[in-house]
Amino acid sequence: MLANLLVEDDPSPPTNDFSTTPLGPHTIFYLAITTPHTDTYVLHGPVTSFSHLLPTIKSTVSDSPSAIDKLDALSSTTDVWGAPTPNKAFSERGFTTFVVNGQRGTFTLLEVLREENKPVFDTLLAPVYTVSAHGPLAHTPDYLGRVGVAETSKLVGSFVRRDEAKEAAGKAMEELVKGEVGVKRSEHWGRERSGLGVGGGVLMAMNGEGRWEVRVAYEEEVMKRVREGSEMRGERVGWRI
Repeated sequence: MLANLLVEDDPSPPTNDFSTTPLGPHTIFYLAITTPHTDTYVLHGPVTSFSHLLPTIKSTVSDSPSAIDKLDALSSTTDVWGAPTPNKAFSERGFTTFVVNGQRGTFTLLEVLREENKPVFDTLLAPVYTVSAHGPLAHTPDYLGRVGVAETSKLVGSFVRRDEAKEAAGKAMEELVKGEVGVKRSEHWGRERSGLGVGGGVLMAMNGEGRWEVRVAYEEEVMKRVREGSEMRGERVGWRI
């Protein structure tokens, strides 16, 4: 199927899913924010607690009265006397999917992604590598300027070492282009620092029908602190595809 046929004209909002699974001792969290009508996918994280994602979630729902009410309802419960009290299960686990309805049928999808990852859990807030896959993407945007980013992006995972991230990125690209013909590939990586290979990178592939990307995001500790400070102030910060 041609990549430019994969973008739906009017994607329907998915269903809210407020269920969660039990957490492991080294669960890390991400927040994926997907906005189909602007064809964007923004990934926040990883972090070691769902509570670190709440400022960004609250900022995202702030323009939607129905989403604000929905989040408030999730955040609290009632005690044995019927008085409102914080929902501990929500504050610890969050949700799976949360739909923020916009105007004229538009919506934004919030997804809390979880991964049991002891090496990354023990390393944060030090730099880590986060891998995501995107495609097939159209060569030419449709009439709304979309190429398929929102529809095809997904998290691969996070890694402490660059070689692990590179290996995971390579496997993700192999999966993306499986069965495709006439594919040309390229890779671009950050420069070495003090003799060490650090920094993110991107793997790209394309043929006559579409293109694919696997991105490796790398955050220096200072940037993570800037981001966390912004999130505490309720500002939306993340890396955008």
